[in-house]
Amino acid sequence: MRIAIPLTGTRGDVHPIVGLAVELRRRGHDVLIGAPPNLVDFVTAAGLPARACGPDVQRLYSSDEGQRALAAGNTLRLMQLVGKQMAKYAERMNREVIEVCAKAELIVASTVTEDRASSIAEAMDVPLVSLHYYPARMNSAYPFPGLLPAQWNPPATVNRATWLLAENLRRVVFLRYLNELRGMLGLPKSYTSPAAALARAGVPEIQIYDPALVPGLPEQWDARRPFTGFLTLDHATRAAVGELSGSHHDILAWVESGEPPVFFGFGSMPIRDAATVFAMVKQVSTRLGLRALVHAGWSDLDIANTATDDRIKLVGDFAYDLIFPHCAAAVHHGGIGTLFESLRAGLPTVVCSVSFEQPMWGGQVEKLGVGAHLPFTGMTADRLERALTPLLNEVTRRRVKAFAATLRTTGVAEHTADLIEAAAR
Repeated sequence: MRIAIPLTGTRGDVHPIVGLAVELRRRGHDVLIGAPPNLVDFVTAAGLPARACGPDVQRLYSSDEGQRALAAGNTLRLMQLVGKQMAKYAERMNREVIEVCAKAELIVASTVTEDRASSIAEAMDVPLVSLHYYPARMNSAYPFPGLLPAQWNPPATVNRATWLLAENLRRVVFLRYLNELRGMLGLPKSYTSPAAALARAGVPEIQIYDPALVPGLPEQWDARRPFTGFLTLDHATRAAVGELSGSHHDILAWVESGEPPVFFGFGSMPIRDAATVFAMVKQVSTRLGLRALVHAGWSDLDIANTATDDRIKLVGDFAYDLIFPHCAAAVHHGGIGTLFESLRAGLPTVVCSVSFEQPMWGGQVEKLGVGAHLPFTGMTADRLERALTPLLNEVTRRRVKAFAATLRTTGVAEHTADLIEAAAR
C-alpha cells in the first residue's frame, strides 16, 4: 500500500512519525514523508523517501517576530503568527501537500496537516488517519492547551468553551487557504472546522501520547480516538540518524564521576538569550549544591567557548534514554518527546513551558505529583530554585518511578501501525 505522510513543524513533530513510518515500511508498505525543508535530511537518513513540505518553522521561531511571540508565551498570538507565515506560504504548501499525496492509497496526517489532508483525501477518495501529539479535540476534562493558566481546574462548561473559541479561531485564520486548496482540487468551498470535517468523515484520530498523562480523558472519547503512547525510533534507525553517535562515553564518564546531575535543556525551542538562561542554571546549581548537565539545543550557546566549572557540563545532542537514568531530575521545555523520556527514566521534572501544548504538560506533571511547572517567560533563578528544590528528595523519586511504570514503552509503533492498517481496510 502506498502511504503518504505530509508533516510540518519542528523535529519534535517529525521524530515520532519517522518511528511509525519505519514500522510501516517493515510491513511492506511504500511510505513517502513530506517533511519541513530543514528536516528532509533527517528523514532520509532513516532510510525513508522524503520531499520538502511546508515552511521551516524553526527559522520562523528564530526570527525577531517569532522570538517576540515566544517571549509573550501566548498560544493565540503564536497561532496568529503561524497563520501570517502561512499567508506567504499557503499556495506553495497546498501544492507541496498535493504532490506528497499524489499517488497515495492512504494518507496519514498530523495535528497541523490534517486540515489540508482532509480535503485531499476527499478529492482522491482515499482513507485518512490523523495523529495527535496532545489533546486536540473538544472535551470537558481539559481546556484547549495553552489558553488558560495551567494550574487551573476549570469546570466542564469552561473547558468546552475554550475549545469552541480555539477551533473557530483556527477555522477563521486558515479557512481562506483551505478553500483555495479545495478550489485547486475541484471541490466546493467549505466553512466547517477541521475537527467537524474529520468527525463527519469518521476519520480515526490516533492519540500518540500516553493516557497516563491525561487521566479522565480516555473515558470521554470513543474508539475513533485510541491512545497508543509515544512513538520512538528503533535501535537501527537511531543509529542511522546519529542519535547513538557522539560523546556518550564522555558524558557518562562525567555523570558517574560524582552525584547524579540535574539535566537542563530546552529542546527545539530557539532560545536567543541563552547566556542569561545558562547563568540562571549556574546560579541555581551553586545555591543547591547540584551538578548540572546542560543541553545547548537550538540556542545560541557556544559549547566550546562557554565558561563552565567541574560541576557543570555543557553538551550538544545525545540520546536521552542513555543518560537520563543516571540523572537526579530534569528541567526542560515540556515537548512531549522530552517529557516522555524524562518521566520514563523516573526523573522528577520541571517543565519551563514556552507555548502551544507545553503549558498543559507542565500543568499535568504538577497535578500528577511528578514535577512542577514554571512558564519560561517568568523564569528567574529564584523561581527556578523554588520549583526544583521540592523535587530533590527520595519520596518524589519513588513517586515518579511508580508513575513511570504505568507508561507504555513497548510495542507502540506496532500498535499504531495496526490501527492504520485497520483504517485502510
